[in-house]
Amino acid sequence: MTRFVAHEYDVLAATTLIESGLDIPNANTLIIENAERFGLAQLYQLRGRVGRFNRQAYAYLLLSPDLPPHDDARKRLGAIRQYTQLGSGFRIAMRDLELRGAGNLLGPQQSGHIAGVGFDLYCQLLRQSVARLKGEKVAPLIRPLLHLDCVILGTHSNHSPLSQTIEAYIPESYLPEAALRVDSYRRLALAETLEEIKAAATTLQDRFGSPPPPVQALLLVAKIRCLAQSNSLIEVAVERDRLKCRHIKKPNDYIKTGARFPRLTASKPLAKLRQVQQFLQNLLTTEPS
Repeated sequence: MTRFVAHEYDVLAATTLIESGLDIPNANTLIIENAERFGLAQLYQLRGRVGRFNRQAYAYLLLSPDLPPHDDARKRLGAIRQYTQLGSGFRIAMRDLELRGAGNLLGPQQSGHIAGVGFDLYCQLLRQSVARLKGEKVAPLIRPLLHLDCVILGTHSNHSPLSQTIEAYIPESYLPEAALRVDSYRRLALAETLEEIKAAATTLQDRFGSPPPPVQALLLVAKIRCLAQSNSLIEVAVERDRLKCRHIKKPNDYIKTGARFPRLTASKPLAKLRQVQQFLQNLLTTEPS
């Protein structure tokens, strides 16, 4: 090892012992034999032994030619190939937790049913259950249906800019990196309060500048969904100038203002979404009719 560091040898053959924090600046190429036998965290640690100086580094993961890797091994290798940017250690740890399972907190099992619901949803349900046991007020576990005729979720090539609709998505021109776009979508989808959505919007603006109309529409849709959950609504629909909402306590009746549906006076999509948001905010202070 000392001679390799001193440049007396160009190749070092070693066991996995080298994963334990060795820092060799002149090492820029790593070859791992039978990589399908290693865990995800172990592969990540081994890969981190190269590229620790100012040189381009390479890590080659060799598979056994006699035995094809099983599904879990393929997922591990796919994750180590996907997360290569700086600061990806947390993502690697989360992926490893998804693959191996979080375990049963109250029992001896190593992994439970986390793979069936997904790690993020599992943590969300766990937080809500703990809060409910503590006697804290939590939002009901409902996911309202949103039918907004002024919004197209995602981008469509046949969308006409002259129509009274707007696309709600994060353009690649605004946020070029795919992983960050997916993370932003995930953050908005899991947001349970307006404060969380506001924090996500602030992060986008600080890092990538003022959000374009499609991103503004996506943020408004997230706020409407969040307010609908807080109001225990199971459906929020916009049909031209009419706003139709149904409460979980009266699923067969729509909330009306007097004898008719609430009316939206705005014609532009973003303004119409803001009116829907304002109506739902006002609804929080009143009893559903």
